[in-house]
Amino acid sequence: MPPSVSDGALAELADVVMRVAREIDPKGPQAPDIVPLTGTEALVMRWVHHNPGASPSAVARATALQRSNCSVALRSLVAKGLIERQTAPDDARVTRLHPTALADESVQKLHAYWAGRLRRALDGDEAGVQAAAALLARIEEELRHGGDPPPMSS
Repeated sequence: MPPSVSDGALAELADVVMRVAREIDPKGPQAPDIVPLTGTEALVMRWVHHNPGASPSAVARATALQRSNCSVALRSLVAKGLIERQTAPDDARVTRLHPTALADESVQKLHAYWAGRLRRALDGDEAGVQAAAALLARIEEELRHGGDPPPMSS
């Protein structure tokens, strides 16, 4: 990023993202009727929903979770009826993870909740929504694949 963007401006952007995330968190009083998840479960569920058929190892790598933590989350998601484990047709030693119909229904309800909250907040600003989504997707991609973060200064 060019040095013309100040640390203060970047910190404010991060802070705004965190505040918006809190406002659209589905655990509040207006929450949709969905299966409640921990943060780790939501992270794993999101990955499996976007990548059906992934292996548990792939999910752990992609989410940067330790395998043991990912396994705990997967067991919980299976118990909640949101993920099913299937044996790979070409190799019985390989497990593939798939979202269930309940997971798809919960994701649809969650997306409708988010859309409604943001629609009221943005009042039809389609260009702004597209620009913000593109910027945030670019930030996510770079943070995920752009290497190690700089050391924290004390």
